Amino acid sequence: MIWSVKKMFLVCLFAVLFIGTANAQNTNINPASVNVEALSDAQIEKLISEMEKNGMSLEEAMALARARGASQLQIDQMVKKINEYKSGKRNGETQEKDLKEGLKVPKEEEFTEKEEFKATEKNKEIFGFQFFNSKNLSFEPAIDVPVSESYSLGIGDEVNISVYGASQQNYQLTVQKNGAITIPDLGPVHVYGISFAKAQAKIKSRLLSIYNGMGGDRPNTFADVSMGSLKGIKVNVIGEVNLPGTYSLPATASAFNALYLAGGPNENGSFRSIDVQRDGKLVCSIDVYAYLIDGKTQNNIQLRDQDVVLVRPYAKRVKVAGEFKRTGLFEAQKEETVADLLRFAGGFTDKAYTHRLELYRNNSRTLSFKGVSADQYDQVQLMNGDSLVAGMLTERFENRVSIDGAVYRPGNYELTEGLQLSQLIKKAEGLKEEAFMERAVITRKLDDMSLKAISFSVRDVVNGEIDFELQKEDRIQISSIFDMREARTVEIVGEVQFEGTYAWAENLRIGDLIFQAGGFKEDAEVAGLEVSRVLDYKETSELTKSLLHTFQFSLDRNLKLNAEDEAFLLKPFDKVYVRRAPGFRPQGAANIQGEVKYSGDYGIIHKNEKISDIIRRAGGITSEAYVKGASLRRRIELSEAEYQAKVAIAAQDTTMTEADIERVAYQIVGIDLTAILGNPGGVEDLQVKAGDQILVPSKLETVMVSGSVLSPVAHTFTKKKKLKDYVYSSGGFAERAKKGKVYVLYANGTTQATKGGLFGRRFPKVEPGCEIIVPEKPEVDKAGQASKWLAIASTFATLITAIAVATR
Repeated sequence: MIWSVKKMFLVCLFAVLFIGTANAQNTNINPASVNVEALSDAQIEKLISEMEKNGMSLEEAMALARARGASQLQIDQMVKKINEYKSGKRNGETQEKDLKEGLKVPKEEEFTEKEEFKATEKNKEIFGFQFFNSKNLSFEPAIDVPVSESYSLGIGDEVNISVYGASQQNYQLTVQKNGAITIPDLGPVHVYGISFAKAQAKIKSRLLSIYNGMGGDRPNTFADVSMGSLKGIKVNVIGEVNLPGTYSLPATASAFNALYLAGGPNENGSFRSIDVQRDGKLVCSIDVYAYLIDGKTQNNIQLRDQDVVLVRPYAKRVKVAGEFKRTGLFEAQKEETVADLLRFAGGFTDKAYTHRLELYRNNSRTLSFKGVSADQYDQVQLMNGDSLVAGMLTERFENRVSIDGAVYRPGNYELTEGLQLSQLIKKAEGLKEEAFMERAVITRKLDDMSLKAISFSVRDVVNGEIDFELQKEDRIQISSIFDMREARTVEIVGEVQFEGTYAWAENLRIGDLIFQAGGFKEDAEVAGLEVSRVLDYKETSELTKSLLHTFQFSLDRNLKLNAEDEAFLLKPFDKVYVRRAPGFRPQGAANIQGEVKYSGDYGIIHKNEKISDIIRRAGGITSEAYVKGASLRRRIELSEAEYQAKVAIAAQDTTMTEADIERVAYQIVGIDLTAILGNPGGVEDLQVKAGDQILVPSKLETVMVSGSVLSPVAHTFTKKKKLKDYVYSSGGFAERAKKGKVYVLYANGTTQATKGGLFGRRFPKVEPGCEIIVPEKPEVDKAGQASKWLAIASTFATLITAIAVATR
């Protein structure tokens, strides 16, 4: 009866599953031709409803489908779609219910992220702190890779079982709170707390009771056991840590992962004694140094839900300083020695003195010092509060000598037993040709570190007449003949291409030096060369009025001298002067622009050339010229002496800086072109200079009013208007205008100020192109003025009182 019901269900199942229509009567179905992925949610829901109505589990339904000829791929796809549908429907119903009730929909399980905290300076000094507080080393477990065989199964973990071969079946089972998974038709299998490898063996062993094909020498049925999703765990990290608390971690998390989230041990915590407790019992004790120093991870065990990681206070802590590769605060365990700490510190640096360490020990009341030699490193045990310091090597050499100066290979050499000075010179590839043979010096360090000089003749050493046995740190200095005298040079100044100082050489003549200096410039006076020469040794041995000797010579531009002058040889420190030809003048030009016939640059022909000459050469002025407005801008270039003098003044004057000083500037020179043209060569007709700029403007028709007026603006020039008329046309004087100081700047650069007289002010005449400038009164500090008047009044009152007392 039961089998017939199942048979009827099987027909319905395949009608829904492999046809996807409501026609359940057609049982002639080829399951291999059905696309399971195309089934709708309505068809999946109908299938689940039929299964529940007939009391069939998913495993039984899929077994019937497999018997009808469905492939394993189709079975897996169907199981996935049924589970997804159930999960989606359940989550949707739960969320809809929570939303109706105003509740927050819970999120998927989240793992704890590390919080930031401010570490103390002492904490940063502790060796190991950075390992648990580095962004590049988080000890984060891998959650997207297959679990290892040592993984311990926990409550909520998912176990997937796939049976294939002669028999085919898939199971997705969860470890329940009783610690077991329940296999249909088989019953519970207890897997909680055992390793994944043992769980695989146990499950396969139990499957033999329902799958006989898995046994024997030639099995035809096989089973694969794997882990699905893993439920997270909660772990408590307590004791001397920076961030104690309860942490949510992946199921594969280790003790180091929990310590990382907790920030590692704090400044009182131990890195050598960290306990992992499970169900109130000690599982293992972790020594972090085993990982930090040797990379060993044996005790970095996998954690389980509700495990406790307890960090105990440190027992011994030692400070390491000086020439160690690692410095800071290190932790020592019982019976560990200086040698152990040296290994923790990574050994010595390349500059360390390794034969002895300084040990400072706290004796609870006072400090004691102990020198620990290298042969005691593995004997001296460490105590809490000890300090170890490694010193540096001293800058002293046991077997070094050096030789400098006129040898081919100067530098440091090894001091071998019985090394002689002559042998050292040979090691240095011998003496240079310019070596000074008469004297050299050995500088030797004595036992008290004072220095002793030993002089010798280099010639005698080379000839084998004398020799010296060298000692450590001896320094031999052999000079060259050039080191023993002032550098021999000659100098040439004046009108040559490259004046300056040149090296003196034997048989050097005047023509040779001028040749080296690039020859004469065009303005050189070649017939008047002069050579000055210092006095020789004999002349300077007596006090005379003579300072120099001078010699005059005449050359041509091809550097030829007469026979007598050609025989003259230059001596060290001679100075040759090449002067400028008296009639040579550099070309200069003046520029004229504006209303002239031919504007542009004009070369200055002679010294007395005037403004009228330039205007004449420019073809005269045009009919549009405004002669009264003509102006002259003159180029002013400071000499080096003038510039330096102004720089010195600026250094003492707070109102100006060196940046304010211009080497080249232009200044306006007021000229009267009307008078110049009326009387060429007269007093008004100035001599032009190189760089002058003459401007003859066209007729001007405006007058500009600026300064302290209400509306500064330009006005059309009218002969009838006076200065005040233009001011009133600009709104009149402002409140703070200085009416008595009004002045006019004319187009030619000249100015004229207001004059005061018996009959009132006389304002300057206004002309086209001029600018009327109204100055402004400075601001007056009324409070300060009142204080001054009060002080004056007080002084007068005191004076009157004194006079009255004196006249009684």
